[in-house]
Amino acid sequence: MDDRERQLESEGAARRRVGILAIVAGVLYLGGEVLLGILVTAKTPSVGLVQGLAPALRGQAAASVDPRTIELSFLDHHAVESIVLSVVIAIGLAAMRWPLVYLRDADVARGGKPAKVTAVLANYVPGLLGICGVALAVSLAIGAHDYLAHAARDSAAVKVAIAGPLRFGLAIVCYALAPLALAVTFVFISIRAMRDGLLPRLLGWLGAIAGVLFIIDLVPAPALQFIWLVGLGLMLLQVGGQRLPPAWAAGEAIPWVRSQPQRRARGAGPTFGRRAGRAPVPAPAPRVPATVASGSAKKRKRRRR
Repeated sequence: MDDRERQLESEGAARRRVGILAIVAGVLYLGGEVLLGILVTAKTPSVGLVQGLAPALRGQAAASVDPRTIELSFLDHHAVESIVLSVVIAIGLAAMRWPLVYLRDADVARGGKPAKVTAVLANYVPGLLGICGVALAVSLAIGAHDYLAHAARDSAAVKVAIAGPLRFGLAIVCYALAPLALAVTFVFISIRAMRDGLLPRLLGWLGAIAGVLFIIDLVPAPALQFIWLVGLGLMLLQVGGQRLPPAWAAGEAIPWVRSQPQRRARGAGPTFGRRAGRAPVPAPAPRVPATVASGSAKKRKRRRR
């Protein structure tokens, strides 16, 4: 058994597991984000400009009770929901590791030479983002509880509850560094897999756009990430009778044909889904124009006379 056969056997053995994990990742990630937004984020009271300037308008240098106390009180009362849903999101993020690594390894096996950093990003960044999210939620819940347990309610006590180097570092990782690294991972792996013929064009571009949405919140929930992960899982499981792209069975890169002349030059070209088994439609036979046919008939009559 050569290296290509061993690679195909390894991919086939892991394909079902990876497909299930991709669907689980999409469902948990979307479900956790939606529930967190509905149960916690949407109900969190906000301190507006008027509340913040109220002490100054009354001639006070600083308020004896900081207006942000209401936010910390809400966070303390909803700490369980916030932490539990952060854990659900973290599990969904951690499960993304397997489909990302699976696609990258398949790209390498077909002669691709992706950047080595993508292997590190695909293996560690999804789990790191999930762990940081849980740690930040726990840290803020502990700070809010300690704030309410003491008598001080001024701005200095609020800063102790929600600030600090640890929380600042977790926030930088959760909201900037880790999402950026995960976005790069999604974009690079999706585009390379699409170029090798491992992903259909639609799924490849969806993965690239889903990666960008990790750092640019154009939609309130991670809908595109969910669609890409579930679509990838359904493709790997071949649900609904759809077939895998030919590059999976061939063990080599089979890029998608872009134009009709290129498709004809290469034959039938790679196909995807249920259309792969259809026979080509035969071209219709050329028709003789009516004027030519009538003219030839008149010439025959003249010759007979």
